[in-house]
Amino acid sequence: MILLILLLAAAESAHTHSVRGQEINGACVCELNSMVWVFPAAKYDAVAELLQNCQDSLGKLQTQTVTSEKTVPQMTATLNNVTRRLERFQYLNSQGVYNALHLKQLSQEIQQLHDTMNTEDLDRDGEEAQKIRTELQKFQEHVDKMYNKNIFNLETMKEKLRYLNNRVQTCRTIPQDFRSNCSRRIMTNISAPVVTKLNPFSTAYIAGAWGHDIDADNEQTYWIQPLANGNRLGITVRFYPTHEDFMAARNHRDETLVGSYTHANAIQGPGTIVHKGVVYYQCYNVPELCAYDVKTKQVRRLGLPGAGFNNKFPYCYYNCFDWTDINLSADDKGLWVMYATEANHGNMVVSRVDTESFNMTHTWKTRLFKRSVTNAFLVCGVLYATRYINTYKEEVFYSFDMTTGMEDNTLSIPIEKVAAGVANIHYNPTDMRLYMYNGGYMLAYQAYF
Repeated sequence: MILLILLLAAAESAHTHSVRGQEINGACVCELNSMVWVFPAAKYDAVAELLQNCQDSLGKLQTQTVTSEKTVPQMTATLNNVTRRLERFQYLNSQGVYNALHLKQLSQEIQQLHDTMNTEDLDRDGEEAQKIRTELQKFQEHVDKMYNKNIFNLETMKEKLRYLNNRVQTCRTIPQDFRSNCSRRIMTNISAPVVTKLNPFSTAYIAGAWGHDIDADNEQTYWIQPLANGNRLGITVRFYPTHEDFMAARNHRDETLVGSYTHANAIQGPGTIVHKGVVYYQCYNVPELCAYDVKTKQVRRLGLPGAGFNNKFPYCYYNCFDWTDINLSADDKGLWVMYATEANHGNMVVSRVDTESFNMTHTWKTRLFKRSVTNAFLVCGVLYATRYINTYKEEVFYSFDMTTGMEDNTLSIPIEKVAAGVANIHYNPTDMRLYMYNGGYMLAYQAYF
């Protein structure tokens, strides 16, 4: 008998078994009982099912990987685009512009309004003035209550203060002849361009301003103010004595305001306007207005407290037009300057400037975010704002009436144009036309009321 040791790797026991055999005809014959080695069929089936599930999951993962390889770049591009668009508004958060006002600052602003109410140019005994005084007193009581009870709702209080400030500004004396001359206040339509002409310098001058003026001696001029040096700076204004000369590009006279682009009185940005023989514009690299008298060659300057400049609050909508932080508009009774401040959350502020004393007499605060519009202009004490529709169409969509303090963002007055970017647009009350500098072209439109 030969003892044969057969090692069987049983899944259940993993033990060795010894089997005895017999030598028959020179061969070893042994009987095996398969019951001692039971195949783990149940476990095999479980492992097979697990393997199949793994294969299915792997297939799904491979599909997701292929899909991700296609979508991730798109998502990354979208994220980068959103991040880039948000960066321009990051200053609002980083500089705490959205933080609530301190109670002390509220009280100071209320006191400033009280002081304004006591000025001589206000109808202190009028019905509206009495109402404002009553509301200011109640407002102060609310602030005191907030301080004592530690109840803070400062953003609502700030909006109320803005509204009261605008009412005070409207209540202040504005010349009656200004009001009467603008009896037809609200613009209803704008014509197709009645003048379309390329600027006389070159197609490279895509930023600038142009318009029509009648000076203090009733001399009529058409003027063009191009910007050079990165579409930012200017030192020259070209004048034409008649409309015929302007259209024929003849008999012009170039007025050089300063000797260099970096002079303190150089022109910055396309917000320039010529009004009664005086060139008004933003002074170089500061939030100030310059007034250059063409006849006397003298320059006066006026600071704009808190005004954003150097592309802090330019006109934007989809694409920003650089160096448009400050721009001007004028009529026969006043000069208006438009800008934005951090104190007003980047919203547009409009100030009326007395051209004789060259001081700001009134200031209104709107809720129109300046970066959300492409340009703005004033007609008879009403601020209008435009927005981009497409390359060849602009739309007046917003108005703010300085007399009533009413805002309207439901307007829809189309304006035809020849290029995407609007550098300057303003109204002339003499001929009731709008003058636009658009992609190097000079366009004029008839306004209807």
